[in-house]
Amino acid sequence: MKTSLLTLLLYISTISISAQNVAINNTGVSADTSSMLDIASTKTGFLIPRMTTVQRDSILLPANALQLFNTTTKALNIYNNNRWETIQSIRASNNIVYVSALSDLPTPVGSSIVLDATKMYIFSGIVNISPYYLFLNGASLSGIDPAKDGIMSSVSGGVLRSTGVSVYMANIAVIPLTATTKAYDLADATGTKFCNIFSGCSVVEIGIPTLGVGQISGFKATTIEKNYWNCTDGIKITGTVGKFCSVLNFITGISSGSGIEFLAGTNISDIDLSNNYFIYNGQTGVKVNAGAVVDNGRMTTNMFRGVTTLLSGVDSYSLGWQMVSNTGIPNTRAFSFQYMTANATATSLPVANTYYKIAGTTTTVNAKKFTASSNRITYIGRTDIVGKVNIIMGAKAPSNNSDFSIVVAKNGVVIPAPLASIAAASNNQSFQINFITELDLSTNDYVEVFIKSNNSNSTSLTVEEFQFRITD
Repeated sequence: MKTSLLTLLLYISTISISAQNVAINNTGVSADTSSMLDIASTKTGFLIPRMTTVQRDSILLPANALQLFNTTTKALNIYNNNRWETIQSIRASNNIVYVSALSDLPTPVGSSIVLDATKMYIFSGIVNISPYYLFLNGASLSGIDPAKDGIMSSVSGGVLRSTGVSVYMANIAVIPLTATTKAYDLADATGTKFCNIFSGCSVVEIGIPTLGVGQISGFKATTIEKNYWNCTDGIKITGTVGKFCSVLNFITGISSGSGIEFLAGTNISDIDLSNNYFIYNGQTGVKVNAGAVVDNGRMTTNMFRGVTTLLSGVDSYSLGWQMVSNTGIPNTRAFSFQYMTANATATSLPVANTYYKIAGTTTTVNAKKFTASSNRITYIGRTDIVGKVNIIMGAKAPSNNSDFSIVVAKNGVVIPAPLASIAAASNNQSFQINFITELDLSTNDYVEVFIKSNNSNSTSLTVEEFQFRITD
């Protein structure tokens, strides 16, 4: 009882009441007459209620001017005219704008809301900006929780648009609301800007078919990473592009179009598609339209489930492409095979110990990343390889003591070693020579098979059977 009484007396000593004014301090000074509550301290501050966005939104019938600190957005909130507003001025120094309603954004002009290029806009909750679109103008976008924070709009065209500036966004969903709405319309014609759409940037429809993810045009580099798309159509790429990278994206719901599509007129240096998951029934996975030019492309460990056409306009053997460990798609290989059977064309060998190209018309069975003509296989891939060369030739000795050796020539220059030979054969004796070697091959290098007579007994030879293959 004594302790409770002492505590009460100490508490009363710090509060003074003058009429309807209340003062809380350690000095006993009365409250200012203009203030209902006057709190003074030189050692402590005034702590208002702190809560998450979810807790804030569960407050029943909040009064106008009700204030709190939002621990989700790390900002002061005040209730005004039936909605929570963010007090912006305390964050002016770090260029962050928190957005929980359309009114937190710049005033629309026509259909456009032009963002401040010096700001990062952090969204809390799903903000409906209908009927407008955001013109990014170099500003960055982000959410706190990618499953709950985002932008929706019924605007015709892209919800997010930009021209000639770099783009950065993370953890923010876009919800297109009409059949003429798409998430993105982002463009750069300068070839100097970057487009980064990082983790948690979902594009999700809510029961209404739309134009889907939208279009990205140009950019020195575009990186789309760890996102979820559940919409009618996927992303479309066009323009002159340095690098396009799509990695660890989950693509579903495609019912009219492709997961990733490169439009006619696209001119792109490098494509990297890795660890993406395409899961929808029918339609196309990756499409390269006629007229699109791709210098180098790489597809690695992408998974497809239910997709009818995995690839359109490109395959494992397309020039410049490397494909490895993708579901249902053969791994890229470079190989070519040609042969002759019952050849009747003789190879002239006028000078002993001199190599001559084996004569005859060959039939080409395969030429993947190679072209082939009679006894010539040319590598046309865009990355250097080590080619394994395998040759089998069969003939009949044209005279007694016939002795022959074969080698390969690269770009018309005979490589004297290794070589394969037969021992001296008697007239009309059938023989076979097998030859295996490896060669470094770059674009447009060509390989041919040459033969020589090791003595002057044979001035010509008809190679009746001939098999010539190169694989990487």
